[in-house]
Amino acid sequence: MSKRVLHVVSNVAHYADPSEPTGLWLSELTHAWDVFAAKGCEQRIVSPKGGASPLEPRALKWPLLDASARA
Repeated sequence: MSKRVLHVVSNVAHYADPSEPTGLWLSELTHAWDVFAAKGCEQRIVSPKGGASPLEPRALKWPLLDASARA
């Protein structure tokens, strides 16, 4: 039986001030995903409220958006 990994990601889209967007730092998930995939792990992504996980806008810009996150 292969090992299983459960990634729990954020549903939070804004800080207390709605003009301050936040969310998942994509590369934090993709780097972990790549490591576990290389080890043959079965992986699932879930969020506390279910559904979509907003992405942190700052994490989608250079230099934080690296090859792993772009893939």
